[in-house]
Amino acid sequence: MISVAIADDSPFTCKLLASYVEDGGECRVVGMAHDAQSTLDLIRRATPDVLTLDLQMPGGDGLDLLRQLASEPPVSVVVISGVTRLAAATTLKALELGAVDFILKYTPTAPVSRASLRREIISKVKAAAAAHPARRGKTAVTPSPAAAPSAPSRTAARVAVSPDTPGVVVIGASTGGPTAIRELLNQLAEDFATPCVIVQHLPAAFTAPFAAQLGRHAKVKVKVAASGDHLQPGVALVAPGSMHLVIRHDGRVSLQTPAEKDFYRPSIDLAMSSAADVYGASAVGVVMTGIGNDGSEGLKRIRDAGGDCFIQDIASCIVPSMPERALQRAGADLVATPERIGQALTSRRKA
Repeated sequence: MISVAIADDSPFTCKLLASYVEDGGECRVVGMAHDAQSTLDLIRRATPDVLTLDLQMPGGDGLDLLRQLASEPPVSVVVISGVTRLAAATTLKALELGAVDFILKYTPTAPVSRASLRREIISKVKAAAAAHPARRGKTAVTPSPAAAPSAPSRTAARVAVSPDTPGVVVIGASTGGPTAIRELLNQLAEDFATPCVIVQHLPAAFTAPFAAQLGRHAKVKVKVAASGDHLQPGVALVAPGSMHLVIRHDGRVSLQTPAEKDFYRPSIDLAMSSAADVYGASAVGVVMTGIGNDGSEGLKRIRDAGGDCFIQDIASCIVPSMPERALQRAGADLVATPERIGQALTSRRKA
């Protein structure tokens, strides 16, 4: 049974979240708090696996509360976020400070039903519980590069990397991705010669703050992709939330509105598959932390074309299912931490 604490200044919202969380019988709400101090008291008293946290509560700033939680009994935090750009920037900062994931607040105009919101809350609470330090210590297994040969072998030979064939690096992530991607990008020099595309599962309102957050740390230039943007050395294009990014044969990108059936928005598989089609063995795929299987098929397409495939190791993932499935489906040239993958990308350019 997963124990959950709920912190929100609205008693009504707390009760609504509690009804959602306990639906299905796998989670149990162990307490509710309505301000910063009572949240700390609740964490100390009930030691829950997961805390759902509204960052806008009386008695203290939500980000300060997250910093304080670092010295309290370990708890995995899921932030309840507003839908404005300011709320998005604050939520991304919360992820940087250690929150596992976030859920957008329900609004009458939101394109999501209450049933969908309930499923999302349960799914993310369960994923956060799996990321809880005490739970992960019992289940986490670090894969090694030696596991890669058991995956499907390449069907095309790799070509030597050179200024004439800079190719493209496509980095895909979901839950836990903002921090992992930042750690990877920090290893790339300003003159990193291979254009980069970043596909992170985020709502549309979060894309610009996410790109800005990455840009404050990275030496390469980071910008939100627009249709027609040309892939350039030293530039990382971020796929807009809720839009698919496809690489065209002229080296530019196009944005596509997802079909109603498309579960992952933006799609890592689509971006990586287009990279394999256009750049062949000069394409590079990186699959990082996240829920689900997006990226596994796209990484296989890159591997079949002879390109390099990198996967984040499970021990450093917030949620490991995307890397696990990518490793099973495609194999990898390297399974490592985000920093080590960034270093390997840099070394690849110098080889």
